Amino acid sequence: MLQAPYGSHVGLEQIETALRTKKYKAITVTHVDTSTGVLSDVKGIAATVRRVSPNTLVIVDGVCSVGSEELRMDAWGLDVITAASQKGLGAPPGLSIVVASPRALEVFKARKLPVTSYFASWTKWMPIMRAYDSKIAAYFGTPPVNLIRAYHASLTQLTKGSPSLDERYRIHKQVSRRIKALGEQLGFSQVPKDPAYAANGMTALYLPDGLLASDVVPRMASKGITIAAGLGEAKDKYIRIGHMGTSAVDTERGDIDTIAASLQTSLNEAKDAKKAVVEESP
Repeated sequence: MLQAPYGSHVGLEQIETALRTKKYKAITVTHVDTSTGVLSDVKGIAATVRRVSPNTLVIVDGVCSVGSEELRMDAWGLDVITAASQKGLGAPPGLSIVVASPRALEVFKARKLPVTSYFASWTKWMPIMRAYDSKIAAYFGTPPVNLIRAYHASLTQLTKGSPSLDERYRIHKQVSRRIKALGEQLGFSQVPKDPAYAANGMTALYLPDGLLASDVVPRMASKGITIAAGLGEAKDKYIRIGHMGTSAVDTERGDIDTIAASLQTSLNEAKDAKKAVVEESP
């Protein structure tokens, strides 16, 4: 496993060195690290793999990026993308989504070891997918019909509705810049060390003035806004704000305005409460 310091990304040079040192069947990369808001250069990573180790599969965890970050499976030469129905796709949670390239499917067919997971085995699912493509009813496990319909509605909106997918990417970047700029104005600092590698569908911010996540998260919740504390070694020192999908794209809802106003108010309340405690101390 290639690692980077907290808030940093793994560089292309590290990946190239690893690929030249040993032969790998696959490389996996998390497009957006939900815990820190760090955005990986999937396009650059895929190009490096194709140049240095062409037979290595590129597998992308796109749970926190699909729908809000630019991701081009065919153009970038990606082999597998995994996602979930919530977040950028804007459907209810509950679906595990996998998209595989023809090359990945051929590699799967040639594998010698049996798949250890029954329900996640492509061997079980491929006949069902082929049957659906042929408009033939097939059965493996009871499908969550309501979730699939919601997912279909979401995909229709993303691919055929307005704004277009490319415009959605632009809007997510615009909203991201606004939230991050507001955070810096209020005294927060970004968890990603390099702004160029900060996610556009979420923002991770270190709290100012010795405040903790527990000082701000409940106050945001009291205003109807759900944000999260950090994860990992600095979990109490920063907060994570999601601004993806409908909340970012549908400006008539005013979600981003509400988030911005609530963040500023909650921060001021937390500072006042902290000040009052200090003044009351003997």
